[in-house]
Amino acid sequence: MMASMARDKIVVFVSFLWIVQSVGRLCFVAFGTPEGMGQFLDTPISPTTSIMLFAMFLLLGVLGLIAALGLLAGQKWGFWSTILTSFATIAFDLWGLTIQFTAAIGLVVPTISIIVLYARKRKFLLNGRKDAF
Repeated sequence: MMASMARDKIVVFVSFLWIVQSVGRLCFVAFGTPEGMGQFLDTPISPTTSIMLFAMFLLLGVLGLIAALGLLAGQKWGFWSTILTSFATIAFDLWGLTIQFTAAIGLVVPTISIIVLYARKRKFLLNGRKDAF
């Protein structure tokens, strides 16, 4: 039964979106520095804000990849980590909107994830039980 959850095309699509978004965030970390995240922005930011952006991009990138792998595996922890990472990403990107409007792009994947996973939560929460499907 876990294999059928892992092969759910919508869940695979959501996992793919998380992988793409996480790799994107990690690319910003790789090409930026804790003090140099402002190079990607249209407005100047303080060194403290730059460090905060760097840390959050790193954290959300790593958490997003872990969550996507758990989701692909059809694990409960993958479900919950994706939900938690989605809410953390939404909170971070709402804060990011105060710096630059393009942060709104980061709201797309977590919003889709919450909607899709909420509709499929029964499959994940009853993982391995006969009545899950």
